[in-house]
Amino acid sequence: MYKRLPIIILMAAVISILMVAPTFAGEYGGSITSLHPDKASYPNPGETITITSQGILTDTKGHGKTLSGSQIVYQITDGSGNVVATHTSTLGNMVEGDTFTDTWQTTNTNFPVEGSYTLSATWYDGSNHSPGHVIDSQSTTFTSIPAPWIIVAIAGLAMTIAALARKKRWWLSYYLVGSVAVVAAIMSFFVLTGYDSYVMSIEAQSMALVASALGMPAQYLSPNAFLFPDPTGWSIFGIGLECSSIIEISVFIALLLFYPSYSWKRKLKYATIGAVATYLANIIRILSIVLIVSVFGKTSIYLAHAIVGKIIFFVLIVILYWYLLTKPTMGQVRKNIKSGKF
Repeated sequence: MYKRLPIIILMAAVISILMVAPTFAGEYGGSITSLHPDKASYPNPGETITITSQGILTDTKGHGKTLSGSQIVYQITDGSGNVVATHTSTLGNMVEGDTFTDTWQTTNTNFPVEGSYTLSATWYDGSNHSPGHVIDSQSTTFTSIPAPWIIVAIAGLAMTIAALARKKRWWLSYYLVGSVAVVAAIMSFFVLTGYDSYVMSIEAQSMALVASALGMPAQYLSPNAFLFPDPTGWSIFGIGLECSSIIEISVFIALLLFYPSYSWKRKLKYATIGAVATYLANIIRILSIVLIVSVFGKTSIYLAHAIVGKIIFFVLIVILYWYLLTKPTMGQVRKNIKSGKF
């Protein structure tokens, strides 16, 4: 009996190890702290989408100090649950407390049907175990709008109404509807030709350069985003159509084009000044958002983007319109009154 005791103890130890091992295999602790594409919607066919995920490793007990070869598996599914795109990224060595930022770029040619798509990211411990155990997962949604034909339709309808208003000499209607037609036409041109992506890329690069010049270690992410530090790690700012100043520049040019008091030479001069000034005003707006988030963190993004940034941009645009449209018009009216034309 006593001679068999060591064998019994050994067998019990082996059985215990085999029973405990599977529990240890899944004990990596961590979380994906953020997952988002650079924009909420993608209206341009073939437009590049930059997807960014961030996370932190919180626990490696039972596996030593280092997690190596872990993987982030991305998957995009349509409204019916069909997988339309997938990608796997392998992360570098990590120890407890380490964070990661990973990006994946794809194009919306993979999302030909208009609608909502689900983006998910799953973090596996990877090469430490096969096939790998899940550390954490996150998901979010975005919208694909393959072609802006509704904008083209609005442009055509507005141009027709503007032509009718001109023929009937309804000058106020001609001015307002004609301006809408020009805005829709300019936006359709930029989106359908892909030049909107070019403008967004330039703006993202400009922001990365400006932020770096101000001492913030910003990094440009092709094609239209940039990274900047915040109190918990890094944040990504994607320049979309609504943030690119294309819409605001189009509105200014349209109003100026139909403005009756200026010569074509003056319109061209003011259009150039207005486009450059609007672009710079938008840079200031985005910079204010970045500065607020870099100080107060991701929780301040709504306040920075929806309130502070918009107020700053609105004030700058009002000043621009005052000097290029309102003030010269008032001067012309005063001049006409003095000369007896009114």
